[in-house]
Amino acid sequence: MKKIITILFGVGLISISMTTFSQAVLKIGHVDIAEILAALPARDSAGAILEKETKEIQSTYDEMTVVYNKMLDDYEKGQSTYSEFVKRNKESELMDKEKRLQEYEKNASETLQKRNNELIQPILDRIIKAVNKVAAENGFTYILDVSKGSVVYTSKDSQNINQLVLKVLKP
Repeated sequence: MKKIITILFGVGLISISMTTFSQAVLKIGHVDIAEILAALPARDSAGAILEKETKEIQSTYDEMTVVYNKMLDDYEKGQSTYSEFVKRNKESELMDKEKRLQEYEKNASETLQKRNNELIQPILDRIIKAVNKVAAENGFTYILDVSKGSVVYTSKDSQNINQLVLKVLKP
């Protein structure tokens, strides 16, 4: 009976020690993708393209606003002289112009947001590939993106890999 207890105790110790040694150590790093994005020249190029397109859209909007304001001024100046039919017709034209301005503004905003995403997404894809490469080469288990704001604590043991990722991105 004593031998069985001793053997069971020994087997228990061996299994506990094997479990302890078989657990891998986690290697955690962090990256600030927004900071890396800001450091890349491709971001500046995308910003310049978006700025140019924004100016074009703004210019068209300004032209439409000038036409609307002129129509409104003309209506206000001649309002007292218009017949009821002409007055209703001009009011209808003004409301139509105003509606078009609002639609243009809404569509322009959506278009610029979509265009920004089109320009930035390939750059973000390159950054993610670089992060994956750095993580694989350096044996990281997890890489956290601290720019997202969801990481509430970063230990001193967590390695910042921004510079490693920038090295991969800048040939």
